[in-house]
Amino acid sequence: MLAHYEVGDPRNPMVVCVHGVCDVSAQWADLMQRLADRYFLIAFDSLGHGLSPRYTQAELATPGDAAMDALAQALEFQEHLHGKRAAVIAHSMGAAISSKLAAHRPELFAGLLLEDPAWLNDQQRAGYLSRSAEQVALSTMWRGDPVKNLKGNVHLRPHWSSTSHTAWAYGKTLVDPRLIATGVVSFPEPWEEVAAAITVPTVVITSDTDSVLVGKTGAAAIAQLANPAINVEIIPGTSHTVRLDAPEEFYATVNQHLSAWL
Repeated sequence: MLAHYEVGDPRNPMVVCVHGVCDVSAQWADLMQRLADRYFLIAFDSLGHGLSPRYTQAELATPGDAAMDALAQALEFQEHLHGKRAAVIAHSMGAAISSKLAAHRPELFAGLLLEDPAWLNDQQRAGYLSRSAEQVALSTMWRGDPVKNLKGNVHLRPHWSSTSHTAWAYGKTLVDPRLIATGVVSFPEPWEEVAAAITVPTVVITSDTDSVLVGKTGAAAIAQLANPAINVEIIPGTSHTVRLDAPEEFYATVNQHLSAWL
């Protein structure tokens, strides 16, 4: 069972949050507090992250699929426990995992909000693989002196909340370094195949800068799929962490779609 924490009244509609690589459930704290008066929210530590189980050696051969299977079990358990399906909000790697699961198991989802999902083209996929050793070194650095690196992150991203900075450091120190060493942050299939198979109401939230994965080019490719289940929202001027750079705009988009689905 994946580690998780809960906020809100369990009698309310259920929303599940799934973080990205090297992150942790606590990174959703600001969003969860904003939504807690209307929804019951659960944030998971994904496999190999936070307080959740580490990957087995066999699972590291296909880490995305292993994480997806663990998420499926967690969603099944929460639906059985609370008697309702969840809308899922997910970021980057978590968004990729969630989208593939939704393509295969749509009955688990009331809706899907994907914050700049790791729907990677060949160049992006190769980039993650080539940077794997660098990312392992960064993870080691974070674990060696998290306070120093936390101060550096505050200097680099002064517009983030203190909660987000703390969760960022917490996640970096608790990720399984063997996962980072694989350089895998998504599923192996072309993302277009997964996106074309989605039937769950889905919104992709991205931006128009060079630091996002989907961006305008990806949005145009999504439009070419002509999948009526998927819409794209562009919040201008943000980085890959859209919700942390433009929280008001992100929360407004989330509220709009959750209200329609739940």
